[in-house]
Amino acid sequence: MKTLNTRSIKMAALTSRINDPGPFFRIRQHIPSLAQDGIEVYDYVSWDYKWFLPGVLKAIPRIPAVIASYKANIIWISRVLVDGYETFERFVKRPRLLDVDDAVWLNLPLGRFTMPHIARGMDAIITGNSYLADWFSRYCRNIHIVPTAIDLNRYHKRPSPSVTKGKFVIGWTGMASNYKYLRTIERPLSLFLQDHPDAELLVIAERKWDSELIAPERIDFISWSRDIEATALHRMSVGVMPLTDDPWSRGKCAFKMLQYMAVGLPVVVSAVGMNKEILEEGNIGFAADSENDWYEALNTLYKNTTLQIELGNNGRAVVEKHYSAHIISKTLAEILRSYANP
Repeated sequence: MKTLNTRSIKMAALTSRINDPGPFFRIRQHIPSLAQDGIEVYDYVSWDYKWFLPGVLKAIPRIPAVIASYKANIIWISRVLVDGYETFERFVKRPRLLDVDDAVWLNLPLGRFTMPHIARGMDAIITGNSYLADWFSRYCRNIHIVPTAIDLNRYHKRPSPSVTKGKFVIGWTGMASNYKYLRTIERPLSLFLQDHPDAELLVIAERKWDSELIAPERIDFISWSRDIEATALHRMSVGVMPLTDDPWSRGKCAFKMLQYMAVGLPVVVSAVGMNKEILEEGNIGFAADSENDWYEALNTLYKNTTLQIELGNNGRAVVEKHYSAHIISKTLAEILRSYANP
């Protein structure tokens, strides 16, 4: 369907590596919808070899994108050009918008010092949650909160709990660098699996998790890829998202939780940051703090398949109403148009 707004806008997106989930879900998945609304996005992806360059020299592969940005009407920078440094942000053409879905000011070595300066040089900042918005509002006048979106054309609702074939499957998906959070609930998971022989843990990541307490045969592993992740979630009975309560975790945008909800899974999560905000939007699962909380929440769901279905349906409805890519793309289009210079 063609947009009613015929004013064409060219936008340059300066993003990190092609397989990084942040730029994909925050920017790339919206490119087709934005095109329908007359916003043509040119995605300038940072070259992979930048990860082998030391420190601030990682900015060198960004130079062609900075130069190319002068052909666009508006610039959309994903996070920063190089984590922990200020490089060419102020050389990028204006109007320039920064998109942030993490507490990037905590990035070493210089994030605490460089991010305020980078933020002051932006015409607007789009943040994934209110915690990030509050921090950046000290340095930039124009702040927009836009949640990370779920493409419901990819994340279909699971058929029924029967897909787990009689097993109760506790699921976790994410990057292996976040296994530190999964390890915080390793003990209650181990106890639960010991008490429930027909239960298992399913982990979706780029490499296996070596648990110190859970036997390898009780952990099912699926190697992550964007093509299979959405359907692999259907093998779960419940999705878990443990976090530690610290500034970095408060900056997270609850995307893992939203993925579970999108396919109709009940959730058990740490009530930290945006996790807590989403829990308050509906009867979708359980907050867990102590080891006993985690065990009892899983046990409650284990004993009640009807409750699994009810909470999963509620979660799917919340995503449809507030977090679907269709809705978020429209919000982004309005924001981007308000700053663009055609």
